[in-house]
Parts: sequence; C-alpha cells; structure tokens
Amino acid sequence: MQRKYIYANLEKLDNLVFAYGIDQSDFVHGIKRLPANLVSLVGVDDNEHAVNAHTGLNVINDENEIRRYLLQSHALPVKWLDYDEVGDLDFLTATEIAELLYLGHMDRPIRSPFNYKLRNHYVFLEQRNGGIKVYFYYISAFSHVLSAAIVRHTLAAYRGRRMFMRSLSVPRVPEAILKQLVQLMPDGLFIYFDQSMVRQRQLLVPVHTETTGNEIEVFDPARGGENRRTHHVATLTFNLNSGVWDLQVQDQAAFEEHL
Repeated sequence: MQRKYIYANLEKLDNLVFAYGIDQSDFVHGIKRLPANLVSLVGVDDNEHAVNAHTGLNVINDENEIRRYLLQSHALPVKWLDYDEVGDLDFLTATEIAELLYLGHMDRPIRSPFNYKLRNHYVFLEQRNGGIKVYFYYISAFSHVLSAAIVRHTLAAYRGRRMFMRSLSVPRVPEAILKQLVQLMPDGLFIYFDQSMVRQRQLLVPVHTETTGNEIEVFDPARGGENRRTHHVATLTFNLNSGVWDLQVQDQAAFEEHL
C-alpha cells in the first residue's frame, strides 16, 4: 500500500531507523554514493544474481545492477547489507555466516549489525507491512534519504491536485530543516502529506510527533496504528512559485527536548 505520509523513528543507541512512506528509491536518490557490493540476506533468483561460494548467499557486485535491483519492485521483502571489497565475504567464519542468516530471518542482529570484516555502512530490512528498518553506520546519512522521500511525496501531492497543470521542480530540503526534523525522530516523526493543503501558492504539510503515552512500542499501521494519537508541532511549507522550503514551528518545546 502506498502511504501518503512519512513516519520515522530513531533508536539512537543502535543507529536504527524504523520508517514508513520511505522506500529503496529514496535510499538510492538520497545517499551520496551507492554501495559497491551487496549481499542479500534472503533468497534471490540464482539465475539473475551471482552466488558467493563461501556463504551460499546471493551477491551483486556491479553498480548498474545494484541500482537496478534497488529501484525495481520485488514480490518479497528485500533485505541486504553492503560490503567493501568483493572478496570480503570469503573471510567470514561459520558463526558470522549464521549471524547474517539470523539477521535476514529475524530482522535483528545477534550482535552488532556492522561487521568489521565487511566494513558495511548499511543494513536494509524491508518489512511485510510496508515499512523498513535500516541500520546506518553514520546516522547523518539518513537525513538525505529523508529529503529524497519528502521531495517524492511533495511531487505526488502536487500532481494529485488537478488545478496544477505545469511541471514542478522540487529542490532538496535544506540541511537546517532536515536537522530539525531528525531531532523529532526519537519521539516518532510524522509528516502528513495526506493532510496537506495549498494556500497562497504554498504547500502546507503538517508535522506531528507521537504523544508521550505511545512510547512503549514503535508505530505500526498493520496493528491499527493509523489512529494513534499525535501532536502537531510544526508545518513544513514549500513555495510553489519560488521553490523555497520552510519549517514553521508551532511547539518549540518539542524541538528543544532533544538539543
């Protein structure tokens, strides 16, 4: 199901992001550099992708193939991690290979999601309910993925309004605004494009956080979470004429809690 909102929650201790409304295309368009090598943590068609003989896992080692794999749709959830050099997988012990299989099956690592032999920067775990779990070695990389998702949703919201016929160019969200939005993620960040409106040639998008009574578990729309109580803390605005982004803060305290 295509969601018309973005949800993102950050677990700081593990550099783990839970998200909905963000997909692999946002990852591709957001990160500065595509991974050089991918290893799939679930079954992939052996006729399309190579198999590493040491681990028995499918790998992709070509940049164009990696881009195609990340951008195409898949029947089953996609789960992978990157690694630095083509031969790095051959140095894994049987225990480390078992840990990769566990990670792909259980969606959580036995130890750290980052392996010093593989020197990976990401672990991408797509969920059956349409969400994603991503471990970032450098959590700052997520802000660019968030920007790509916001741009995609903004274009979709614009095209969904028949009153606008001309094409629209949407620039990346400024770093200062992204920093403010990321500050809200430990509380559960919602950006509601399905509640957006246009006033005086500005697209206004409500920004909410989860209320304090909901901090026991991470938001999951598959468990009826669409009705979860949230608190309006800001409005993300995009000027359709000038192409300028802004964040109008309604609850300054929500941002100050994480400074």
